[in-house]
Amino acid sequence: MIAVPSKSQIMTALRKWRGDRLLARVFKNAGLLLGGRVTTGVLNLGILAISAHALGAEQFGLVILVQTYAATVTGVATFQSWQAVIRYGALALEKQDIKALHALLRFCTLLDIGGVVIGTIVAWVAVPWVGPLLNWDADVMAAARPYCLVILFTVTATPTGLLRLLGRFDLLSIQSVVSPFVRLIGVAIAAWFHASLAAYIAVWFVGGAVAGIVLVAMGWIEAARRGQLKDFALAPGMWLGAAEHHPGLWRFAVVSNLHATVQIVSAQLTTVLVGGLAGPASAGLFKVARDVATAITKPAELLNNAIYPELARLASQNTWRPMPRLMVRGGVVASGAGVVLMMLAAVGGPWFLKASFGPEFVAAQSAMMLLLAAATVSIAGFPMDPALYAMGRPEIPLQVNTIAVLLYVPALVVLTRVAGPVGAGIAALLSSVVIFAAMALFTGIHLRRRIGASSPGPLDTGGPAAGAAKEIP
Repeated sequence: MIAVPSKSQIMTALRKWRGDRLLARVFKNAGLLLGGRVTTGVLNLGILAISAHALGAEQFGLVILVQTYAATVTGVATFQSWQAVIRYGALALEKQDIKALHALLRFCTLLDIGGVVIGTIVAWVAVPWVGPLLNWDADVMAAARPYCLVILFTVTATPTGLLRLLGRFDLLSIQSVVSPFVRLIGVAIAAWFHASLAAYIAVWFVGGAVAGIVLVAMGWIEAARRGQLKDFALAPGMWLGAAEHHPGLWRFAVVSNLHATVQIVSAQLTTVLVGGLAGPASAGLFKVARDVATAITKPAELLNNAIYPELARLASQNTWRPMPRLMVRGGVVASGAGVVLMMLAAVGGPWFLKASFGPEFVAAQSAMMLLLAAATVSIAGFPMDPALYAMGRPEIPLQVNTIAVLLYVPALVVLTRVAGPVGAGIAALLSSVVIFAAMALFTGIHLRRRIGASSPGPLDTGGPAAGAAKEIP
């Protein structure tokens, strides 16, 4: 028989949660990001609403497919080196080793530059082959090629990692508003003048380029202001020595990048596949459904970004015991938001879609509900990825997500052919459940190993290490 906790037990638990300093710091940092993301969400809603009303489902879907194509190539070609900046940067700052930090920054920056150059070339060259598969005509392909140059402005992973490592979540919040603000102004002007589809693609380009420039400037200026770039030099021949200061850096960078690539591509590829299998109009419907569902995944992403530096600091001090409590509490609180949003969407979703995007977009309701359910499952497990990264085990999320994608893509193709955007939503929900179950299993195993190997100590919430721990593979 299941024991039901008493009111006093519940109140005691809530008081303990409110007093958890680590959890409070995570939510404080996420709150700084959330302010920007709430503004971003409102602006993005305006962008999609204006574009959908002005272009209709078919033309709107074509704009989305061009943007998603470039984002997919970006995800494949570029390095998400911010994970390495946080993981190894935390260790360098803990030791006050400025040379090691500089070696890390050179390594990651040169990876970023190489990735965006390769990605731009690949995206540009592949347009004539990809275009016909996505029902692009000559005019759309002519606009898509210059849009691929936006990839050059995505050399942002290292400055993003610097801002997170240095705790400047307020700057990240401000920067997150730049692209949607520029795009909202642009699409409003385009709609007013009844501009062509190419004009909307150009607006998306300008917003992405300006946001990239601002983020790069913010990251490097903040690092310089903190004195972290004194005597820093960037030269191609200097990146090979990074591994001397950071054992395991190459392996970590490659594995973590593959993991990020799998996650990014699986998300972006879904819209591309829906467009290729069911047409641009279905891609537009799915994009609307996914972006509304993103209202829940954004908090998960923000919490992920906020909790990773905290977990990395605990790992650098060999303090493992507070981690499980921090992860469980964070996941429970975050997933509660998902349940609330699902209930609101079930009641007001059709009205919202009709009012915001037009009558033809009400058909996105069922897919939206499925994607919200998938997002709720994902947000419940948001701490597991950063915990494994903090433990130096990025290959586990990679393996789990790779297997999930190998199962997801065939299911996506079959279900999309049968049920269009709804089928894509079903596939997304199944994938989220598989990933959550597998990640919970492996995260629990590796945390128990480290806690078992560490010396007993008080269950502190962010103080010095409770005791030295052996390195566990």
